[in-house]
Amino acid sequence: MKRSFLLLLLLALLLAAAWLAPAFKTDPGHVLINFGEWTVETSVLVLATAFLVLWLLVQLVFWLWRMPVIAARRMHEQQAYKQLEKGLLALTEGDWGAAEKALEKSASKQGKATAHYLAAAQAADSQDAPERREYYLEQADSGGGKKRFLVELTRARMLLANGNRVTALPILQDLHARRRKHPQVLELLSRCYRELGEWDELQALLPALRKADVLDDDQLKALREETAVSKLKSVNSAEDLKAAWKKLPKAMRLHNAVAEAYAVTASGLEQAELAEPVITASLKDHWSPSLVLRYGDPSTQDSQKRLKQCEKWLKQRPEDAALHLALGRLCAGESLWGKAREHMVRSLEIEPSSLGYDAFGQLLEHQGEMEPAMACFRNALRMNQGQPPEPLPTDAARLTAP
Repeated sequence: MKRSFLLLLLLALLLAAAWLAPAFKTDPGHVLINFGEWTVETSVLVLATAFLVLWLLVQLVFWLWRMPVIAARRMHEQQAYKQLEKGLLALTEGDWGAAEKALEKSASKQGKATAHYLAAAQAADSQDAPERREYYLEQADSGGGKKRFLVELTRARMLLANGNRVTALPILQDLHARRRKHPQVLELLSRCYRELGEWDELQALLPALRKADVLDDDQLKALREETAVSKLKSVNSAEDLKAAWKKLPKAMRLHNAVAEAYAVTASGLEQAELAEPVITASLKDHWSPSLVLRYGDPSTQDSQKRLKQCEKWLKQRPEDAALHLALGRLCAGESLWGKAREHMVRSLEIEPSSLGYDAFGQLLEHQGEMEPAMACFRNALRMNQGQPPEPLPTDAARLTAP
C-alpha cells in the first residue's frame, strides 16, 4: 500500500513537471536563499529537481537500512509456511505427533497464528491430549470477535466428538445466542440435544435447522420423526403421554413409527387401550406390518374390538402375513383355538417369520403338541440367527388339534 502511494506520488510529480516545462522554458523563475554568510541563487526548476533527488536518496538509504530486516522477516515467513504445510500434510495422513510438532513450530514463527494453533489443537485432540489441546486453543484465542467465535466453535466440536456433551452444551448454546443462523452451530447443537435426549429443545430448534438448510428434506423429516418418537418414549405417565401426543402436528401423528412409539409407551403404562384409535388412524393412512402386529396384542382390554377390526381388514388384505398372525394371536387370546391355528398356519405359509413360529409354538404347546411346538421354537431361533426354517412335522400343519 505504501509502495503504491509513493509510485503514484512520483508519477504525479513527473506529470506536473511535464505540464510546467513550457512555462519554465520561457521563465525558469528565480530563487534566492540567504543564510548568514551563505547565499544560494538558482532557478525554481533546479531547486525542485534537487529536492526530488534528495528525497529519492533518503528513500534509497532507508530501504537499504531495512533490507536485512525485510529479508529476515521473509525468511521467517517462508520457514513458517514450510512448517505449516508439513503439519497440514501430516494431519491429513493421520500422523498426529508430527503434525502437532510442525504446527506448533509454524505458529511460533508466525505473528497471526490463529489457524496454526487451531490445527495444532486438532492434532493434540486426536492424540487424546486434552491439556495440550486446551493450551493451543488458549493460544489461538488471542482476541475477541470472530477469532473467539472460531476458537469456541472448535472447542465445542472437539468436546462433542469426544463424548463430552454436557461440557459442550453451554458453549454451543452461547454460540447460538451470538450467531443464531450459523449452520455449523445449529448442526452441532442439534446433535448435542439429540445425544443428550433433550427432545423439547431439539423440537424447538427444528424450524431454525430448516431455514438454515442444515439438513435436506429427508434428513429433516427423519429427525422430526425421531424427535417425536423419543419424546413419546420418554414420558412416565398416561397424562404426560396424552399431553405429548397433543403437541405433535396432526400429520406427524399418522406416521407409523410415531404411532407405534405411542402404543409401546401406553402398553408399558398399562394403558394399551389408549393406542387402539391411534394405530387404526395410522394404518388407514399407511399400512405397516409391524404396526399391525402391535395392534394384535391379545393382552389388551379391548381385544374383541381389535379382533373385529382385523377381520374387516382381512377382507381387503387376504394375503397379508402380519394380519393373519395378528388375528391368530387375538383369536388365541379369546380361546378361539381353531381360528387361531388357521390364521397362524396361513401366516407361515405366506411369509415365515420368527414371531410367527414362536406364536404358533406357544399355541401348539398349549394344546399339548410338544414335538411340533419344539420344532416351531427351533425355527424361531434359526430365523433370528439368519438361517432358513426347517420343515415342520406333517401333523403341525393341521388346522385342528388331534
